[in-house]
Amino acid sequence: MNQARHAEIREWIENEIHSGRLSIGDRLPTERELMERFDVSRNPVQTAMTKLVETGLIHRRRGSGTVVASTGLRSNLLRLLQASTDKPEVEGLHRVISTKVLGAKSHPLSTGLFDPNTPVAELTRVKLDGNDEGIAFERCVVDLLQAPDILNQDLTTITTAMHYFSVGIETLYASTVISAVHMPESEAAFLGIDSTTPVIRQQRTIHNSNGVPIERAEFFFHPSKITLEVSQLEH
Repeated sequence: MNQARHAEIREWIENEIHSGRLSIGDRLPTERELMERFDVSRNPVQTAMTKLVETGLIHRRRGSGTVVASTGLRSNLLRLLQASTDKPEVEGLHRVISTKVLGAKSHPLSTGLFDPNTPVAELTRVKLDGNDEGIAFERCVVDLLQAPDILNQDLTTITTAMHYFSVGIETLYASTVISAVHMPESEAAFLGIDSTTPVIRQQRTIHNSNGVPIERAEFFFHPSKITLEVSQLEH
């Protein structure tokens, strides 16, 4: 029972922060107020607050209460690795930076993946938070022989994996490499950082059920506006 209640409390606080009703520096309700609001004992409240501290969203100050430390989004790293087909891996809209069609041999992400003569679409986007600020920079190349309509979609909302599923490519699997890198200055600017700031880079390749690659994408995550975590069942 306590597991469900502390998750409910945590979700409520996160929604208050992500919606803008609570901003950085704002004080959260006290433990007593949360106990009364959710009709629970102290234990699930403390569990929820501990987990929020771990994600960096809140900061507990002895003698002065608990305050909002970040408005960054939280995303389950496992969803990013799985290339979800039911909803975006990270919630929010995209800003489309550019799209173009070219031969696979002309794009570094296509190297060793597609036949050199394969026509591919390059899509460059920035994932936005609730304040329209960049939290992730995305670049991907898609095999146009398998997904010829990809650039005709609403690229501000759709994810590529969702599109593949919608056109009948139902069985997908993804392989991922994660590393820490520095972004070029021109691309780091989309996240509001400079090129000396290290970021997490995810390179993901999606294949169909026959093992044929469909896309390769790279994602660069803002170092403080999004928290990537692994969520597992608690016993």
